[in-house]
Amino acid sequence: MINRSIKKCVPVLRAVSLTRRYLDGPREVVPFQDLSLELAAGQSLAVIGPSGVGKSTLLHLLGGLDRPSSGQVFIEGESIYELTDVQRTVLRNQKLGFVYQFHHLLEECSALENVAMPLLIRRTPKTQAMTQAADWLHRVGLASRLDHPPSRLSGGERQRVAIARALVSSPSLVLADEPTGNLDRDTAERVFQLLVDRCREAQAGLVIVTHDLHFANRCDQRFAMTSLPATDPLQV
Repeated sequence: MINRSIKKCVPVLRAVSLTRRYLDGPREVVPFQDLSLELAAGQSLAVIGPSGVGKSTLLHLLGGLDRPSSGQVFIEGESIYELTDVQRTVLRNQKLGFVYQFHHLLEECSALENVAMPLLIRRTPKTQAMTQAADWLHRVGLASRLDHPPSRLSGGERQRVAIARALVSSPSLVLADEPTGNLDRDTAERVFQLLVDRCREAQAGLVIVTHDLHFANRCDQRFAMTSLPATDPLQV
């Protein structure tokens, strides 16, 4: 693990020469090749590009949910693909926060319970987990919604719960996959700004996949993806 005293000198995220290949029938598809990027604590990076270009695939590789065909991903200097599956799962719980377009909240749980879940998974005492979850719901403007299940929340409120859940465990890196794509413009604006502000406040790196150039241009960095042509593997 990286010593806390030198953490700020180490990039939160570094991807080196990432390549992803897969077969689509007889053809080989290469969403990206030799892709490299770097992100510091508190910075935001927008990944943009047309639908189907591999933006979500890249996010999954950065979060250790999928493996690249080649290349490495480092979270605070630690190579995540040199870890065992169990070690990578622990790293995701301790250092990563995820926000999805459709929030993926547990419908049978309250907003408070949903936000506390990452802490409970890491065996944080329940009282402490609930206190921290309530604090984050207050920070995202949902102090009056603690006991509400997702079914009683608006789309924007559900995304704010998802943001609180992603940040409650003090992650080093937050990965957000089209978090505003299912919201009206005004709500999307509020959710985007909240996500950027709270990650900056917590000194968490933020990678956000978006098709919206208005939001992308407000991030510290932008990474544009374009699809590579599919090839017949028999001719490579």
